[in-house]
Amino acid sequence: MKIKNNTKIVKTSFTGGNLTNYSGIYPIYKFMKKLKIDSLFEQKITLSTRHNQKYSLSQIFNAIILGLLSGMNRLIKIEHFTFDPLVSYLLDIKGHLDIDTIRYRFKKVGMRQNTEITEIFGILSNKIHKRLKTKRDILDLDSTVKTVYGKQEGAVKGFNPKHKGKRSYHPLLAFLNSTKECILAWLRPGDSYTSNNADEFLKQVLSMITKRIKFLTVRADSGFFNDKVLSVLESYKGTIQYLIKVKLKNLESLLKKQDWEKIPGLKGWEMCEFYYRAGDWSKARRFVAVRKFKKMAGTDTLFPYKEYSYFCYVTNIEDSPLYLHRLYGDRGESENWIEAVKNQLYAGMILTKDFWVNETFFLLSVLAYNISVWMRKLTDEKAWRQEPQSFRMWFIQLAGKFKELKKKRHLKMYSSYYYKSWWSKIDSKIDELSFA
Repeated sequence: MKIKNNTKIVKTSFTGGNLTNYSGIYPIYKFMKKLKIDSLFEQKITLSTRHNQKYSLSQIFNAIILGLLSGMNRLIKIEHFTFDPLVSYLLDIKGHLDIDTIRYRFKKVGMRQNTEITEIFGILSNKIHKRLKTKRDILDLDSTVKTVYGKQEGAVKGFNPKHKGKRSYHPLLAFLNSTKECILAWLRPGDSYTSNNADEFLKQVLSMITKRIKFLTVRADSGFFNDKVLSVLESYKGTIQYLIKVKLKNLESLLKKQDWEKIPGLKGWEMCEFYYRAGDWSKARRFVAVRKFKKMAGTDTLFPYKEYSYFCYVTNIEDSPLYLHRLYGDRGESENWIEAVKNQLYAGMILTKDFWVNETFFLLSVLAYNISVWMRKLTDEKAWRQEPQSFRMWFIQLAGKFKELKKKRHLKMYSSYYYKSWWSKIDSKIDELSFA
């Protein structure tokens, strides 16, 4: 068979007008408008301004949030993003938003402004859950390590299992299970232990959600295993259950002393429960544990013995140890949410030398993540189950033509787009939303 080697000729030119690569930001923009994010930024964040400033704080914040949602993980990319005709029209940006403008405005942020941003998290979350009528929920507390490759303020050497010896931050995060949202995040220096100020972090989280969510189950890893955290949870009498992984130096020897019973139907598994008062605790608390047989050890000695894998939790939930072990295992999904915030919405990737500015960018990444999961939760469960990056690829990064016809602006996308029905369904559902 003779193979034809004819080159296909396509004429190229840069004459196409008002083309956009991000048609999907329009529905997201509408969703943000319905939440009244602009007015929250302007009213809640106390940042001094000059009378001749070209762009408002809400324009800058919205450009960053929409840019992060669209895949922009650097300030230079966000600047290029604002050249897009649809972006510049929606945000009312004349020309584009340059890096120097962003950097100058962010120079003025500090701890107070970041606290105000987290207050906005709570206000927006309240609007979402009021619509969802959430009465019961699960709160997952966790920490993570974010490695950095510079000498940013607060980035120091600490616990870093993936990149040992590298500088990092060690943020705390709290997620609500019903929506997958990150209700609160604190950026902290890399040498902070998980337990550092964990009780104050928890108090702030609970103050944001307990007025609307009447019954809460709190799950946390061993970094939150301390008397202060447990005392905060127990102060909400009857409304908060907790399940926290135990961390004790003498844990295995303590567990070996307990009375274990076999778990029916699970060969090699046993469970127990007991009360124990750790060193500086104010009182004894209920512990539950399960163990799984691993192997016989010391078989070449006079006294061979059984080796087990142990799992132990402190809790105020009156249920079986096996059920609670499985309930704790379900929190593994929150690790996926953390990775989505860090790697798909780029929390901790936009960095400056200033710690508080870095936290501001970190919080805007968290807010972008929340906007994504809130919008999808309220409009389409199938889309909500997707990772933000997967959703971005088919919904946001959709080519279109933005043009004006008879004084009306039109956004046109190609008619044979495979997901057009799904896209249009979500867009229509956003139009139907309203918030008190």
